[in-house]
This record gives sequence, C-alpha cells and structure tokens, in this order.
Amino acid sequence: MLDLCVWTRERTARVLLDNAREFLRGLRDKVRLGEVTLETLFGVQSTFILGLGDASLYAFSTGRDDVVEDSYGLFLDGLSVLRASNLFINEPELDLWLSPLKNLDPERGFSIDKRFSLLGEPKPTMVWANRVVKLRNALHGRPVRDPLYSLGYGIGKGDRRFPVLLKAVRRLYGLFPPLFDEAVELLLLEVEAGIDAAPLPIINGTIDEVGELPEDIEPTIIGGKEVFYSLSSKKKLHSDLGSIELGKISALYIRKDGGFIRAIRSSENF
Repeated sequence: MLDLCVWTRERTARVLLDNAREFLRGLRDKVRLGEVTLETLFGVQSTFILGLGDASLYAFSTGRDDVVEDSYGLFLDGLSVLRASNLFINEPELDLWLSPLKNLDPERGFSIDKRFSLLGEPKPTMVWANRVVKLRNALHGRPVRDPLYSLGYGIGKGDRRFPVLLKAVRRLYGLFPPLFDEAVELLLLEVEAGIDAAPLPIINGTIDEVGELPEDIEPTIIGGKEVFYSLSSKKKLHSDLGSIELGKISALYIRKDGGFIRAIRSSENF
C-alpha cells in the first residue's frame, strides 16, 4: 500500500510540473503576440522556475525519476524561449531575478555551496534552477556538492518543503556517500524535524544501529529526542556568562525504538 505522505509528494510534483507546462504554453503565445508584461515575468520566476525546482525536489525525494527528467526537459524548453525573446530581466526592488539564468550552463547548474556565501547570497532563481539541473544530473551519476545549501538555500526549518529537502538529500547521500560531518548534519536536522534516523553510508566512518550506549557520553535534547555525543580535540572557552566546551563530534548516538543509531568518525584525516 502506498504511503500517504509519499502519494502526496508525488501528486504535488505532478501538479507543479503540469502548472509549469501550461504556463510555458501561455508564455509562447504572449511572446508571439508581444504581450509579455511584468506580471508575466513574475510568472516565469514563480510558476515556471520555482515550480519546476520544487517539482524536481518532491519527485526526487519519492523516486519519481520520470518527473525529474520531464522537469529538466521542460526547463530547457523554457530557457530557449527566454533566450530567444531576451527576457532575462532583473528588477531587484521587486525581487525579480531572471538575469542569472542567462549564464546558466544547463549541463552543470550553478556552483553554489557554503563557500559561495563569502561572496554574497545566491539569487533564489539560481537555487531553484539548481534543483532542476543537479537532481536530474544525480540520476546520471553526477554528485551534488553541499546539497543542503546548493539545493535548499531559502528553505527554512518551518517550511513545509523542509522534510522533503531532507528526504531528497538522504537519497543523494545514498547514491554518493558523504563525509562524516555532512552526514551528522543531516541526522541532526532529521531528528529536529521529527524524521526517524536510519543508517547511511559515509566515507570516513560508519553509521549503523547498536543496542547500547558507551560510558562517559554527553546527552542533549534535540527536537524532543535524546541525543548523545562525544567530542574530540576539545577546548573550553570561558567568559563572564559561563563556559562552553567546543570540539569536533567524533561519535553521535540517536535514541530509537530498541536501541540507537550510531555515527562514528574514522580515525583517518578527512
């Protein structure tokens, strides 16, 4: 029996794809008749680019790879219409950002990760386009760098798409195993979002299920769940407000029915 949440995400993906397809038909007519307006351009940004980005995200999270491929194909069709009609227009005061797409390589997407933030925040259309391009590329064996940022920038923890993003990233990490720190970040976000943690392949360590906790491990509460961790390279910082211990997480335990999910960093340097 199909899980209701999965069915809802699949249906959302199809609806968003159909809406984008219908919008592109109308856009072609408006271009032909010379009736493109500012409202039309906002539709390009929201119904077409954001719509296809979200369709890809929802579809990828449920394994509907056909919808991911269809979204990518439609996106390329839309880019050709925008390019032929020179509709890559920005209106920053109105939060309209179409010009970044002019330089988009549709085979690669935009290079966006946390390092990019040092140069300024990415424009939203860049992130939405990345969801279309990079999730499709992942189906063809191309890893996605820093997917929580490059695909999820702008999706806050209270956003209804946030659990969908986490499920999509977990699927990506299943295809392309992440480093320990990236996996732990995902696990903690899943706990906070109320998603049951599960084992995951990683490069520099292991994530598995165990029945007991080791001794001398620190507890904390995240998302109403008890989480345990140990730190390496520990340092204590002191101030008038108190002291805090900092370090790299070397082991993480998340309580679940009948035991714990355990993440252990390997001793090798990564």
